[in-house]
This record gives sequence, structure tokens and C-alpha cells, in this order.
Amino acid sequence: MKRKFQNRKGFTIIELTIVMIVIAAILSAVLFSGQSVANTSKITSALSSIKALQTAAVNYFNNNGGSYANISIANLAAGNYLPANFTSGAGTNPWSGDIDVAPDTNAAYFDVAFTNVPAAASNLLTTAVTKLAQTAPVYTAKTSTWTAAF
Repeated sequence: MKRKFQNRKGFTIIELTIVMIVIAAILSAVLFSGQSVANTSKITSALSSIKALQTAAVNYFNNNGGSYANISIANLAAGNYLPANFTSGAGTNPWSGDIDVAPDTNAAYFDVAFTNVPAAASNLLTTAVTKLAQTAPVYTAKTSTWTAAF
């Protein structure tokens, strides 16, 4: 005797698995775009800091006999070269790392370094400042430090 299948209510394992895969794909796309927006805002903040440091460094250069020797965040702050809203010190860059300014090896340029920069953000930051920098920016993955000479 053959039994007729009754109309079953519910979902099969295959249907549930397909729905979970679709939901996972949608969530990963949303999370990825959210991270991209966060990186973009941090890059914008970093660029703002770099431009403020460039202006301060040019003023320092002009008042220091045409040299970047002894340039540092502390000296820029002490000479009132930094804008009033510029924050410096530990944990002040957009990735909660440090911002450092130092003379380049020959003091013809100055270096700006950001610590604690994630690799994904370093590529965006490098692309954003390449036209502003005197030398190609460098990212050191081991220390998560991004540096460029201006």
C-alpha cells in the first residue's frame, strides 16, 4: 500500500542552508562597506593632521634658518606653529597611535610617522598623500608604522 505524502509545512535542510548562505553574503558585504567608510574618515583625519604639520613645518623652516633640524611635535607646539585644535601625543592619530615628526636624514625634508596603522588603511593613506610627499611613503608591517618625507 502506497502512502500519499501530505502537504508538509516547514523547510528542508537544503532550503535553510541556502537561506543562511545568502544572509551571510549580505552581512559580509555590509560589514565590508562599513569598514571602508570608517577607513575613509580616518584617512581624511590623517590628511588633515599632515596638512597642519606641513604648514607648521614650513613656518618652523622659515624661522629656523632654512632647516628642519630639531623639528619635533614638541618644538612645533612650543613655537606656537601648530593650530589650536591640533592634538599631539600618545594615541592621537586616527588609529589610536602616535604622530611623530622628525628631520629627514639630511634635514632637507621632515618625516611624519603614524603608528598603529592597519595595512588596509596604509594603502589608502599612501595613495592620498603621494602627491604631497617628497619621497614615496613607506609602511612597515612589523611595527604598523607609516612614514613619509615632506
